[in-house]
Amino acid sequence: MAYEGISEYASKKLLDHLVGKAAYTMPTDVYVALFNGDPLGAGTELADPPATDYARELMADTDWVAAAFASPVTTSESATDTDFGVAGSAWGTVDYFAVYDTLTGGNMLFSAPLTASRNIQLNDPVKFPAGSLKVRLTQDTS
Repeated sequence: MAYEGISEYASKKLLDHLVGKAAYTMPTDVYVALFNGDPLGAGTELADPPATDYARELMADTDWVAAAFASPVTTSESATDTDFGVAGSAWGTVDYFAVYDTLTGGNMLFSAPLTASRNIQLNDPVKFPAGSLKVRLTQDTS
């Protein structure tokens, strides 16, 4: 089953914050990570060899469009290009992205499939145009 949306970590933090249980301090910056497979399934972040030149990409708050709600879905997307540079090795296929609160390790905040999978080879530019990284949260209307 494919997963899309808020992570378990972020959903707990936000719910505790909203009911006054514990304050949640949002991260100053967030980092986009690329995955081969669903990050909460069998996905593998590209930091594993052979993609030794891969690193998460820093995105500031201005790199995201403010959330918009159209019942029952809230959406946001990248407001700027997300540029990982030129691949110095073959990274293989990427089909998901996730957003974390730190450059390495840290907590996944949300994830979503890419609009189209890519097979990244040596010397490929790895850039995702503005609007191509999209995340959504859907209300349960049942």
